[in-house]
Amino acid sequence: MNERLREIAESITRLDDERKTIAEGMRERKIDILPDALERGMLLPVSIKPLTTSVAAVDGGLLAQEFHGFDLIMAKAVGVVFGYEASRLSSHKYHPSAIPEPEIAATYTMDTHEFNTYKSLFRLRNEIGCAAELAEKHSPSYLLLDGSIVPQVSDRPTEGTEARKLYEEVLALYNRLFSSCESKGIRLIGVIKDSRGRRFIEILEKMLVEGERETLRHSNDTSFLNYLLREGERTCSFSYATSAKEHVVLKDLKEWGPKVCALYTKPAPEDRPLRIEFLSSTPASEAASVVTELSKINKKYAYPAVLIEADLRAAMDPLELEHAYKDLFIRTGLRSAMMKLRRDSRPFR
Repeated sequence: MNERLREIAESITRLDDERKTIAEGMRERKIDILPDALERGMLLPVSIKPLTTSVAAVDGGLLAQEFHGFDLIMAKAVGVVFGYEASRLSSHKYHPSAIPEPEIAATYTMDTHEFNTYKSLFRLRNEIGCAAELAEKHSPSYLLLDGSIVPQVSDRPTEGTEARKLYEEVLALYNRLFSSCESKGIRLIGVIKDSRGRRFIEILEKMLVEGERETLRHSNDTSFLNYLLREGERTCSFSYATSAKEHVVLKDLKEWGPKVCALYTKPAPEDRPLRIEFLSSTPASEAASVVTELSKINKKYAYPAVLIEADLRAAMDPLELEHAYKDLFIRTGLRSAMMKLRRDSRPFR
């Protein structure tokens, strides 16, 4: 085992050193045009200025557990609206409240794979529904989502399943959110703190020689961009996918799919880049500027304070699920369906 760990450590070190070398070489080349990019210039400075505006954020929490005869799901979403004066917090409010009641549901016939998809969609329905309501009620200048502004491919269930109906509801909520933000002039921005995407890597690979491409094939966007970007810089913006017509989720979003854009920015010197997603109606420079300004609160942890507040408000204690289960147990009595799965009730550990 020790020998294998040594080999893994050497591989990690070698790959990281190669990423750094390639990044330094690309900076020296000063590349002006990248394939599939929506702007000229590979790396661009972020214009920072004090914010006097309203910024909202939405995040959600989820608890779920499988039992012998049913599955239990609990989720809640919280919206936070911060008012800023010269980048200083001047006001705050919550939607629907500071401590909302969770939504609870049960399913009965799903296998584990479908249940995993269903619970992710259940969380999304809460979050995107909350975001749409917040946009319509409070009309902030900026609305930040914790994560992507589109569903993930893994969230797309197959036809004819129970989860498919929920997926259609979620798509309708995204359409409502996009429409509300566009009509009210709200800048909708998704902030992904731990992106595992490779879209920017795929763009860069077209500019590199084979040896460099091999290194990038073992990299994701942020593991490479952490060396390429300096504090206060961003990448050029790029489309979410090479072809919206061929991307199954973007295709489901219909006219909104081709409008989804992304970029990376590095707000703090000792933290990794953030991925930012937005609609094409939002200027890339504005999206990067606002998120960077909001994220410069700690040199080692770059993330907007309003999203941190939403995350803390939406966090759920596993005891909430246990209390719900005990309540159901009291109401139903000792029934086979109420039994916990063996993996959750081992007597020997």
